[in-house]
Amino acid sequence: MNVGKRITKMREAQDLSFAQVAELTGLQASYLEAVERGDEVPSIGAVVKISRALGSRMGQLLHGGGPRADVFSICHAQSGAVVERASGEERRTGQGYTYESLLCADIRGQGMEPFLVSFDPTAASTVEPMAHEGEEFIHVLSGTLELVYGDETHLLKKGDSLYIDSSRPHAVRGIGKTPPQALAVILSKG
Repeated sequence: MNVGKRITKMREAQDLSFAQVAELTGLQASYLEAVERGDEVPSIGAVVKISRALGSRMGQLLHGGGPRADVFSICHAQSGAVVERASGEERRTGQGYTYESLLCADIRGQGMEPFLVSFDPTAASTVEPMAHEGEEFIHVLSGTLELVYGDETHLLKKGDSLYIDSSRPHAVRGIGKTPPQALAVILSKG
């Protein structure tokens, strides 16, 4: 399927007219129609504008990104991939945390990655601040977390949430006697 057909499928799935997409992108409606028909090959700049207007990622329009034209994933309980930050002896001695992907494999190229994270309070002193592109949202489901964000330290308890720019150094640590759990959503940029 080519770019024009992918754009058509996404636009129609959202019940948007050419005029509405033109208003959202700043591109001419006639140009958008030509792109969808395959008469025009859009520039990367146009693809970025169109993908943002349709709530998609550029890669999904260019390469398909997944088996569905819309962004959709259902992941039933215990069907996500479990990832351990430490393994073997380190895990047995409390050096790490685990997280379970809450996004199933039926979609690729997504911007957000949701996880269920279980923190090991005995490993809090080993978690060092780091930075990476994107943004993070964390909602504490149980226990207490410590957020180190730049030069600031904050405590978060059950029901508290945080939203941060991940490009600044940060660390999230489990503290207390009970291993805390949180819902974390990582948003990749670009």
